[in-house]
Amino acid sequence: MKPPSLATMEHVGVYVPRDKFAAIIDFYVDVFGWHVIRRVGDSIAFVGDGSGGRMEILAGDEPPLPKPHHVAFVLPMDQLDAAIETLTAAGAQCNPVTLSPAGDKLLFFFDPAGNYMQIVCRVNAMEL
Repeated sequence: MKPPSLATMEHVGVYVPRDKFAAIIDFYVDVFGWHVIRRVGDSIAFVGDGSGGRMEILAGDEPPLPKPHHVAFVLPMDQLDAAIETLTAAGAQCNPVTLSPAGDKLLFFFDPAGNYMQIVCRVNAMEL
């Protein structure tokens, strides 16, 4: 028998330099098509994808999310090339695309605040 879930993931939080706070919000809104859910002054913002995925952007002096830790976003295979062009044009540093053992395409990149992120294009979607 499967035990009940104690909690549902609500968001992932990442720190960004204070002077890049507004620009990073704009990055995820403009490049990913996300929207601002909530903003608390000039130091906290929640952005979301409209399907339940949320990220908390925190302005502070803490370092960005370092490699190999990452936040992963999913895209259909046929959208990866356009995503790379859009990310690069928006100032993200993209690594070469690699393949996972399952054949998934993996694109790791650094957002303009230096957070290590990933776009994954799955051969088979993950179950909920």
